[in-house]
Amino acid sequence: MRLYPSPKVILSITLPLLISGLANAFVPIIPENQLAFNDRYTPESFEEANFFWHPTVEKKYQPMVNQGPVMPGQLRNSLNQVAHYLRSQNPNQLVARQGANIPNHALSDTLNRLLNWNGGLTPQDLQNQFELIPLAGYDQPNTKFTGYYTPIIQASDQPSDAYRYPIYRSPMAGNLRLLSRNMISQGSLQNKGLEIAWTNDPIGLFYMQIQGSGILEYQNSHRQNLSFGGSNEKPFRSMAKHMRQMGYLQGNLGRDAIQNWLSANPRYLQAVMNSNPRYVFFKPSNSVLLTASGLPIVPGLSVAVDTDFIPFGSVLLAEVPIKNTKGQSLGSEWKILLPHDRGIAIKGPARMDIYTGKGESARVVANRLTGIGKAFLLNNKSNTQLSLHQSTLYGNTAAF
Repeated sequence: MRLYPSPKVILSITLPLLISGLANAFVPIIPENQLAFNDRYTPESFEEANFFWHPTVEKKYQPMVNQGPVMPGQLRNSLNQVAHYLRSQNPNQLVARQGANIPNHALSDTLNRLLNWNGGLTPQDLQNQFELIPLAGYDQPNTKFTGYYTPIIQASDQPSDAYRYPIYRSPMAGNLRLLSRNMISQGSLQNKGLEIAWTNDPIGLFYMQIQGSGILEYQNSHRQNLSFGGSNEKPFRSMAKHMRQMGYLQGNLGRDAIQNWLSANPRYLQAVMNSNPRYVFFKPSNSVLLTASGLPIVPGLSVAVDTDFIPFGSVLLAEVPIKNTKGQSLGSEWKILLPHDRGIAIKGPARMDIYTGKGESARVVANRLTGIGKAFLLNNKSNTQLSLHQSTLYGNTAAF
């Protein structure tokens, strides 16, 4: 016979267990003393995520780096291009025999040191690591600066009443190539298949020949780069000086004054331009404009120099004059310049022509660069000291 416990017995056994279980169900997950001392665990902030375990992600150690002044990206890019140029040269070849007279490997050392330089680009900063060699001698302590640019002139692929001034490529025959400007202006090269295009801007073409390169802008907005294609090997004569000697202009001999006078006196136009017998030919180019060194031309950095004194591949620090539109001096600024180019009128160690860009705005800036300042060639101090010839020519103290 099976025996079943009475209801009273069951209730007396299970009731205490049920009460005990309910009491334990409300024990807090986090002890009360922990809640009391951690303000972030307020009742309103309890979320399920607060109680999940998250593995700690180990962060990679990154040492502190002294950044220093950041070198402008365009300058760094140009320095790397110069470094590539120097790697293509004989490292032991002495360059700029009349001036710097140092080997290419010394230029490379300086360039590499500058690429790793974290300091400022002022004379006071650079002289800590680099020798600053004055470019002008004791007899001419300062450098004369000018600016040059790439002209843009209007053009047509067919002649017309407006577009009647031809732009020529160089003739193959020597007797034609050596014609004077006067003979070319009278038509000696016509109908020989040498015309690249025609322009309505003879003064613009004249200044494009002085600059040695330019850009043609056609009526459909297409542009064509022109690079230097040779000359008639005649000497350059200043049109401005001729106009002053003739009494046409006095005082301001800038392009604006010359162009305004010639526009008001068109009958003198050809005779005034013919006062400069040198004539420059061009050739179309589909590539970017290159300098005499073969490196791309960079506004504000590229400078034309006399490579008998200042070598391609060197780095210059120059005190460039600043002038307003009226030619009044506003002071100067120190700039890094890179010798990329040559110029027929750029002669001697104390002469530099800074490239300012393309078009009319660049021409205005170029006109404002004329002035006198100091200039130095950077030489890594770990390189061999200057020779007696160099020390005598440049001096060995850089005065700022």
